Amino acid sequence: MELKRKTSFWQVFRLIFVIFFLYLMGDAFFRWDGFRFYATFSEFLPSVALISILWSIAAALTAVLLWLPPIILGWLFQRIGWKISIEKLQAFIVIFLIFGVMAWVGKRLIWHPMKSTLQLKIIVFLCVVLAGIFLTWKFLDKFDRWAGILQERITPLVWLFGIWVILSVPLVSYYTWIKPANLAVHQNISQTTTDNKSRPNIILITFDALTARDMSVYGYHRPTTPFISEWAKSGSIFIRLEAESNFTTATTASLMTGKRVWTHQTYQHLGSKPVKADIENLPLVLKNNGYYTMAFVANPAASVRLLGIADSFDIAPLATEFSAPASLIYIINKKLHQLFGDKIRLHDWITHADFIFYRFLNLISRDFSITIFPAEKVFKKFLSVIDENPPEPYFTWIHIFPPHSPYLPPLPYMRMYDSSYELATEKSRAGIIKKTPDKYQFKYYQHFPREVQPAIDTMRARYDEFIRYCDNEFENFMKKLANKNELQNAVIILSSDHGESFDHNYRDHGGVHLYEQVTSIPLIIKEPDRAEGRIINDLTEQIDIPPTILDLADIPAPQWMEGRSLLPLMRGGKISSRPAFSMNFEKNPSLGHKITRGTVAVWENDYKLIHYFDATGNKSLLFNLKQDPDEQNDLFEKEPEAGQRLLTLIQKNLKEANERISRGE
Repeated sequence: MELKRKTSFWQVFRLIFVIFFLYLMGDAFFRWDGFRFYATFSEFLPSVALISILWSIAAALTAVLLWLPPIILGWLFQRIGWKISIEKLQAFIVIFLIFGVMAWVGKRLIWHPMKSTLQLKIIVFLCVVLAGIFLTWKFLDKFDRWAGILQERITPLVWLFGIWVILSVPLVSYYTWIKPANLAVHQNISQTTTDNKSRPNIILITFDALTARDMSVYGYHRPTTPFISEWAKSGSIFIRLEAESNFTTATTASLMTGKRVWTHQTYQHLGSKPVKADIENLPLVLKNNGYYTMAFVANPAASVRLLGIADSFDIAPLATEFSAPASLIYIINKKLHQLFGDKIRLHDWITHADFIFYRFLNLISRDFSITIFPAEKVFKKFLSVIDENPPEPYFTWIHIFPPHSPYLPPLPYMRMYDSSYELATEKSRAGIIKKTPDKYQFKYYQHFPREVQPAIDTMRARYDEFIRYCDNEFENFMKKLANKNELQNAVIILSSDHGESFDHNYRDHGGVHLYEQVTSIPLIIKEPDRAEGRIINDLTEQIDIPPTILDLADIPAPQWMEGRSLLPLMRGGKISSRPAFSMNFEKNPSLGHKITRGTVAVWENDYKLIHYFDATGNKSLLFNLKQDPDEQNDLFEKEPEAGQRLLTLIQKNLKEANERISRGE
């Protein structure tokens, strides 16, 4: 029996629209649960409005893809004489999609340990096709009636979601084009003058996710930094510098304010602005003392706009200027950031890895084997500004995205330390997940089982190759600065925001762990006209960099900076020893709430304590880094006196931090 009428595009769109928005509702509740930790509902609302508009566009495109093929195929079949109606094709596609989704969900919920071999996928596909053909033949006469009932039932939801999308348009328009955004000042260079040219120019260069543990200048067995090793011979090399946290937003907030994480209270990736960042930050102090300030930051997670310090820089291009188009995901991300990055917090919601649209985009996006965040683009932008003769003295912060993942250096660096072709492209990294039980999913989480350590070792080789690429680009940059006579009165500072881990069954960075692989970062300071280098073994912290920069510029450090100048050590003197701290509080709200869970590490002399705490309990690990630099032997039970002393130190400082938070400081 034939259907009385074929399904119209409007009917298909209505159904897809409702399904899409039911999924979006669930995702919005999930997203809000994390978003409320660092922002308000008034900031969340425009994010929901933007994703609603984008998701409705995606629903319309999906409806076209589902409605149009049966029309085209039905017409072709009629042309060649096959008696297959458009209605049958539409019914078959609907049933096929329903069973396909059921098979996918069943695999994930019931049979997740089963390996999805090619043969199994073919069998499942054929079963779904046969089921679709049978049910289409069996229930075709009822399909139209069921479709009519369904269309009637979803009408209230169509109106509800449709009204919200309509209201979302003016809301997004207001935040995008009407409400003033926090933009950096882009002054005309020729109009700005200073009278402090006797002070040095200061260039701070930070490579993202660069651990000192994988740099040959710090003793690593692979020759990852041959140029830096030679260049640093006449500089000050700090051997024991510890990062304030283990991910970009928190550490760069400390780098730009000189405050520890529990003081500036930026706890999450892309989280809240540091407390008082608009009036208490390093570039503002320099600017108020005659420095021309510039920032060239390639990672949006370290954006000066995100950190709330954009007004303290005279020049600060968007991070999107430093990426090259690659896959469809990155192209969409770049465009979204250009349009909404400074106005709407979750502007890239639709391309988040945990959003269903990401999987579709990843499926159709082309693979790539070379980084889309080339270091040379950032260096080139700064050099082009130098060619315009900016006022002196100037302070420049250059933040390079490599060697952050994905580890995709160009030739000849790719395969330099591992000759295999494994993990040599972006999508090939997904192969590791196939070797891992679903419960780990360490593409999105940091933990992995020991059986995949060999694959992680290959990934580390790619990371080391990426560092080697960074070393070469840094060498080229130094040569170009020298050719422009920019090194005669310039202090060059090379460092990182945090490290990268491939050990302790913990990969990447962020999360709860604070092992040396993610906290030990480089710090090399090269002053002009100094031929003799110095290796400094004193325990130092990332927050010591801002007051050191001010000391090099002969500017007193403000009292709100918690770090201290390292210049006495660079001159062969001494500073009093004190503990160093690092911390991760991602599981805490950052809007004036007390810190109740997280991880804090403290260093004192040769000892390091990592303390994990939450409402359910506490755990501490104690290491003697001189005897056990790889942190393999926990001494907390064996040396209780040392462990308790450091634990008391953490508890005391955490209590004081919570008291300051309670007072609103």
